[in-house]
Amino acid sequence: MTLNSPQLEAVNTTEGPLLVLAGAGTGKTKVLTSRVINIVNSGLASPYEILAVTFTNKAAAEMKKRISEVIGDQANNLWMGTFHGVAARILRRHPEIVGLRQDFTIIDDDDQTRLLKTILGDFNIDIKQFAPKAYLNRISRLKDKAISPSSLDSAGFEVGLPKLKEVYAMYQSRLKAMNATDFGDLLAHNLEIFRAAPDVVSYYKDKFRYILVDEYQDTNNSQYQWLLNLTNEQKNICCVGDDDQSIYGWRGANIANILRFEKDFANAKVIRLEQNYRSTSNILKAADSVISNNKERHGKKLWTDKGNGEKIKLLTFPDDRMEAAAVAQAVRANKYKLSETAVLVRAGYQTRPFEESFIHNSIPYKVIGGMKFYERMEVRDAIAYLRICANPDDDLALARIINVPKRGVGDTAVASLREQSKIEGISLFLAIKKSETLKGKAREGIKSLIEIIETTQKKIGTENLSDIAKYVLTASGYLSMWKSENTLESQGRVENIEEFISSLADFSSMVEFLEYASLIEARDDKNLQDAVSVMTVHAAKGLEFDLVFVPGLEDGLFPSGKSIEERNGLEEERRLMYVAITRAKKELILSHAKSRYIFGDVQMQMPSRFLKELPQDDIEAEEVRFGSFYQQSPSKNSSFQQSSTPSHFQSPQQRFISKTVSASPKDEFADKRVFHQKFGYGKVISTDGDKLEISFEKTGTKTVMKNFVTAG
Repeated sequence: MTLNSPQLEAVNTTEGPLLVLAGAGTGKTKVLTSRVINIVNSGLASPYEILAVTFTNKAAAEMKKRISEVIGDQANNLWMGTFHGVAARILRRHPEIVGLRQDFTIIDDDDQTRLLKTILGDFNIDIKQFAPKAYLNRISRLKDKAISPSSLDSAGFEVGLPKLKEVYAMYQSRLKAMNATDFGDLLAHNLEIFRAAPDVVSYYKDKFRYILVDEYQDTNNSQYQWLLNLTNEQKNICCVGDDDQSIYGWRGANIANILRFEKDFANAKVIRLEQNYRSTSNILKAADSVISNNKERHGKKLWTDKGNGEKIKLLTFPDDRMEAAAVAQAVRANKYKLSETAVLVRAGYQTRPFEESFIHNSIPYKVIGGMKFYERMEVRDAIAYLRICANPDDDLALARIINVPKRGVGDTAVASLREQSKIEGISLFLAIKKSETLKGKAREGIKSLIEIIETTQKKIGTENLSDIAKYVLTASGYLSMWKSENTLESQGRVENIEEFISSLADFSSMVEFLEYASLIEARDDKNLQDAVSVMTVHAAKGLEFDLVFVPGLEDGLFPSGKSIEERNGLEEERRLMYVAITRAKKELILSHAKSRYIFGDVQMQMPSRFLKELPQDDIEAEEVRFGSFYQQSPSKNSSFQQSSTPSHFQSPQQRFISKTVSASPKDEFADKRVFHQKFGYGKVISTDGDKLEISFEKTGTKTVMKNFVTAG
């Protein structure tokens, strides 16, 4: 196992506190595993005297596998695992100290939510206004910060929910009565044990002669305090991390932990791993140029011996549709394997236009760390609402949304209504209209739903689809259901719904959209070996690709609007940008749009402030215009190779060649070949004002609005 000089120094510096600042792609896992092997083989400690913690079971398993290849079965004696896994092991040994039995259970999110729902009911808190998951999210964050119910008042924590302290205290009391803990309690109970039983904490301090920590920049306050409690007088603790990749502040990670390492441990040594084995020099210079604007960092400068490589490309598009279409065409034309290509977006809802462009260009893709857009629960629910409004006989659609949000119509009532519809030979919708059996809340809920469906039916054909969807999802309470939950997960669902509403602007009729949706949902492209990876930047951490696209680089998107207003929020967004850039091994393509459909409306966008921080000499910037055609003579190594299909991309070496259409507005597209982001290429058959009838090459004849196509 060959190590460079700083890596070797980190492996051999076994005594005293050590912070290894491991930049992206600098081989931190190799250092951690080599360090454990060195400690064991040098006789400094037995495996059972070494504690090594990381954040995922996958990372722990990979480290253990590499170590076992050298030291054999001894690796099984290491105290190696996730923070919570090791904490659970300690808690099983001393449960009585915190009032538990050894057979305690660890409850999951669903059980936590059900328990909190009961407690909120006991406190007469309206769960429609203050969802149990909102309390669960808040309590989890409190545990991450090592804040107990009794210390909540003095912690300076923004409460924001009624009777949070009382609910939190009751929740903990009920858990203990059930002989149960939740995930966050594992560390919290360890800290309680350490405070209550000095002999126990002394035992573990003596036991763990060496402590190793992976991804130290991602530790929260509980994990930080847990480590301090376990560190003995020799302070043989080695923390490996990268402050420039601390991107999980929203879930409790505290970058201050890695920044104050030298204050926490006197005479600490700091070693910087700066040789990058992943990316070209141009990519690393861009990453360094951006991250150097952060003030809260240790500082380091990545370098490589791989050479300069391709210049970074920065593309400006008229709108988000053209951006997505262009990315798909560049993917199809580039020389890299699809499996070595990635599209990284700031937020999950932004995958939608790229997924659709890949579908209509027959490009296999997979969404990493999440579901494909049209497979997401909230999108399927939204489609079901439109389906039942367009077709009252669609029993499956109605059954899906009849009690979403809750209308007091349980499974038994739905089964009874289904039986009634079968007996009478009528649709489920007619059955609920005729039903005399529903009472109270259910009756009122169904009455309201029927009115909403019938009102929506009148809107079809007279209003645009975005407005129709906005109405039905708002009037039904579906949007407010997710908004009231007030969690990061529910916020993502709201964003997906808003993106769904925006996407409907491309369709001229409800029938056209529902036909399109059914085709999308029918696709079966699972288990793809060679496919483009689409994901958020958060999901991309730890991954690498030959070619990386980072679209949507606009203020309010990346950096996010919320982060711009938050203290230290912009620095975390800049670290996220750094992570995005350093995923690329060979080629990086950045882009932004001048306008974007947001919640059904066109909004003008400003370029991301991070773009100004890039090294301008290493950037090839181009602006793509509507109706532009490009000469196809790209450099040999560029992603923008000539394709059999005309591309929206211009070679970085070429200037725009804009063609002005001389025909009158009425027939400017007549008999022309055009491009539509969803339906691909086609030929205009006829025109009718702002509408075009187009025979598409892959999806047949459709009527679309003129402003959603470009000359192709």
